[in-house]
Amino acid sequence: MRVLGIDLGKSRTGIALSDPLGVTCSPLAVVRERDEREVLLRVAALAEEYGVEEIVVGLPRPLKGGSNEQLESVIAFTERLGACTATPVVTWDERFTSKLADRGGKRTGEQDSVAACYMLQDYLDWRSRT
Repeated sequence: MRVLGIDLGKSRTGIALSDPLGVTCSPLAVVRERDEREVLLRVAALAEEYGVEEIVVGLPRPLKGGSNEQLESVIAFTERLGACTATPVVTWDERFTSKLADRGGKRTGEQDSVAACYMLQDYLDWRSRT
């Protein structure tokens, strides 16, 4: 079961892709786009191109709980993505994935797909345990 992971950002969106068995993943792409419609179209196209059976969107939950503007924005994006693709869309906690991706170097933008990979791998590991 191939799964696509999304780390949504305001100007860059990191994308990761699982292997066909849904066991491991690797960074796939960084979409450098501010127009949400274009991001939605690109994600839907990648899901179709790779035969993805599930899309996982990283949810930026605040450490202290509750909600914030970024969380609400990602939830709204997730709902719109679900409306424009037949592929099931779920969310998964992405806290600390950007910090992990940033370790050891200057921020180049490619870390966004690495952050998506950290989030997706966490989801795949959870799914394999349940």
